[in-house]
Amino acid sequence: MPTENTFSALQPAFDALALLFLQPETLGAAAQLPHAAEAILEAGGSLPQTSRNRLDEIAAGTPGSDLQLAQAYAKLFLGVGEKTIPLCESAWTSAQHLLCQGAELECRRIYEDAGLELAGGSVVPEDHLGLMLGFLAVSALRGDVRTGLSFYQTHAAPLIPAITEAIRARGKDAGPYLDVADLLDGIHQALS
Repeated sequence: MPTENTFSALQPAFDALALLFLQPETLGAAAQLPHAAEAILEAGGSLPQTSRNRLDEIAAGTPGSDLQLAQAYAKLFLGVGEKTIPLCESAWTSAQHLLCQGAELECRRIYEDAGLELAGGSVVPEDHLGLMLGFLAVSALRGDVRTGLSFYQTHAAPLIPAITEAIRARGKDAGPYLDVADLLDGIHQALS
């Protein structure tokens, strides 16, 4: 079981990854990759040596451009084709693989219970991985480790392996999101 310190130390990684999944077109988004890797390494946890080595590579490496990041995001996550990777929990867990199902309602309730709500007009479903990571960042900032870890185990932990596997299956098309998959794995290992 992860410690409070491990969860809290992951806050910068949660924050960076939330940006990479919600607004990859943001100026400087690609530069978040090394920062996220450093935060995961500092958090420690139960990272295997192979993961540590990979995170060291990402932390020491030069990230690709913001344009490469945005293009890879569009190839992987935007659209409705068979190759599009869904980022919402309900698309992975509902019987018909549809968005806006039970997982979205559960996430919405958890956010509301924590006193959070999405800005008016948001079109991002509450069970989107980027919003989940944002919620984890806020939980870590608030020191609400119990809520954050419970939310992680219930919602993000089952989703992350499926998403990282789907990203890796896309090979070169995934571009910088191959590094993002390794970052997600690092968080998953640190919190397992």
